[in-house]
Amino acid sequence: MFNINPESTGLGFAPSYEILIFLSGNICQQPTNSTDLQIRVYYSFDEKMLSNISLGNFETFSNGYLEALQISPVNHTSNGTTLNSKNLYVSVRLWDLINDKEVDKDDPNIKNLTSTEWDYRLSISENDLVFQWDTRSWIDVLDTDSTSALISTGNVTDDGQIYSNYTIYDPTLYDLYLYTYDEYQKFLNVSELSLCAIKNGPHLVSSEGASATNPPLEMLQETGLKIQKRIAESSSGIAEQFYITGLTPNTTYAAFLTKKIGKGQSLSNVGGVLFDAEIFTTQTSDACSLIFGMSFCSDNAYSVPSSEFTNGNKSDLAIEYDNIASALYSNFSKALQLVPCDADLDARYSPIRTCDDCATSYRDWICAVSIPRCSTTESSSYIYRSKTDNRNSYVNKFIKPTEDYYEVLPCIDMCYAIVRDCPSVFNFKCPDQESEPELLFQSYNIFKQSSPFITCNFIGNASYLKIHK
Repeated sequence: MFNINPESTGLGFAPSYEILIFLSGNICQQPTNSTDLQIRVYYSFDEKMLSNISLGNFETFSNGYLEALQISPVNHTSNGTTLNSKNLYVSVRLWDLINDKEVDKDDPNIKNLTSTEWDYRLSISENDLVFQWDTRSWIDVLDTDSTSALISTGNVTDDGQIYSNYTIYDPTLYDLYLYTYDEYQKFLNVSELSLCAIKNGPHLVSSEGASATNPPLEMLQETGLKIQKRIAESSSGIAEQFYITGLTPNTTYAAFLTKKIGKGQSLSNVGGVLFDAEIFTTQTSDACSLIFGMSFCSDNAYSVPSSEFTNGNKSDLAIEYDNIASALYSNFSKALQLVPCDADLDARYSPIRTCDDCATSYRDWICAVSIPRCSTTESSSYIYRSKTDNRNSYVNKFIKPTEDYYEVLPCIDMCYAIVRDCPSVFNFKCPDQESEPELLFQSYNIFKQSSPFITCNFIGNASYLKIHK
């Protein structure tokens, strides 16, 4: 029985109106060989339903998930409108689908099961669905190497608590659960919509309880099976990232994102949101190393050619690449200082672009072209690189890759950005796709949405990225 509280909605006049009652539930675990059985949840405002279920409505679990909506009955009189019932009555029954009847505990269908226990959760609320699911995965795999992966949520800026001049983001709001692909397939058409099943299933590792306080370069030192969290800010907003380590080369995994419900300091551990699974595969060898969290190239977060000089130390590798890009940017920065950036508007090089725009676009570009993105997957969109013949001499000299690899070329859009944002005195020019296709596709590529692999490497504001079919 669920007692209806008219005041719980926060609307002082609620007793005069219909009240929505939200029912939701998850099956956490169910017996094997139970395809001919079904859990039904009957509900009604009539107490007689408890002894005669035909008087009530019912809802069933689909792929481990149940939701229903009931509206409280009201009486309309000359004196006003009042609730007709203060209670919602609920009864859970096990149903035999073959014979279309309720199952008795002594029924052979029950005795023949390898396990007789059903584990489910049912919630009733006047505020919202306590158990929810989302068709989106809401995460992107930024990149992998042979033993690790970096996964990012979408823009979660709106989830932060905004104060007068700052925002606090709670890193416990989201969690990630990692499964082998084989275990993930067992959920399909059974319980892939059940938050309870995913959280309590045989996952390899989860981020539950992890903090987001470790500096990125310290995170890169981890080699064991673990999920670490970090909050990443960029021009596109705030995202929560999950760094997964201790993975097996050339192996496919499934990652589930979950979200707690509630507001501010009142996040609940009961219920929540389950997002669709994101599938990814690790790279085949350690020719590439996944790095992120660099000081200068702070938006770089992808795999790069491994170095003979760092002996597998990803933190040292990240610092070395960052130093190369920073040094190359230094000369340009000095030249940009000679431009009258703070002159009167009619004396500036552009009425709509500033030197800050130019500096940002050039930094993104130099961080992409000087820090090559590495893959062990062969693709017509990638360039094969011998370990002794890389994109530039800096990689040959200061990195000295351990193996041959495939380079994911920078997106041409970053070249267009520096032409657009920087003074013409620099004479920046990009290869033209129509007149110089060979030159363009030896140095850059375009972003193709239809490709099963990422076709080019983009850093910066994604709104400037042109997407090709």
